[in-house]
Amino acid sequence: MGAYTQRHANNVDCVVTESYVYSPTNILWKEKVKRVKVTKTLWDTGASATLISKRVVNVLNLKSIGKSGVSGYNNGVDIKDTYLIHLGLPTGDVVTNVVAMEFDSDDYDVVIGMDVICQGDMALTNKDGNTTFTYRIPSKEEIVF
Repeated sequence: MGAYTQRHANNVDCVVTESYVYSPTNILWKEKVKRVKVTKTLWDTGASATLISKRVVNVLNLKSIGKSGVSGYNNGVDIKDTYLIHLGLPTGDVVTNVVAMEFDSDDYDVVIGMDVICQGDMALTNKDGNTTFTYRIPSKEEIVF
């Protein structure tokens, strides 16, 4: 149950934070949990699902739990492997049992989609040409301007 705020001294065209990806073990048990710190995590309200790169899959030695189709950035549907992960947010919270789809990117290792974003409250403001991104989880109240 945390909150996170990121301020920029200019307008930005995307929101990028750090995150952690954990292997899908029960983090309440005393078994060793593998994790990887991701320095370039994109928050994408246009993505319905969370995505992880092949690099993250390889570092954590994740095993596919299925396949899913992804469309929207090309003319067809690509079928990609899906993985069960726990996702550590910059709020300090861990969202458990996230089904993440593998994707190809040279820019980001994680894309946080609406499946995770919708579990909290998010605001993006651009007062005086300065972007402020804030997120809290869980959702606490409606934000109305």
